[in-house]
Amino acid sequence: MPAVHVSWESDPVSLHAEEATTLNRLFALLREHLNIRKRSIPMPDRERGGYIAFLYEPVDPRRLAELIIGME
Repeated sequence: MPAVHVSWESDPVSLHAEEATTLNRLFALLREHLNIRKRSIPMPDRERGGYIAFLYEPVDPRRLAELIIGME
């Protein structure tokens, strides 16, 4: 099971993880590999538990999946 769950149906796309550090690691990879910088900070997810953050730039789902899989 991936460490990060992506909700593509939300606008903007939301990312969910158990730890804020996981989302911060993913954002560092997105910046390094895809030059994606527009995002929120990770914040507690009151509905699902864990943490949530948002991407404010388009991202190729395949590239995002590759980065998430590479984190495991």
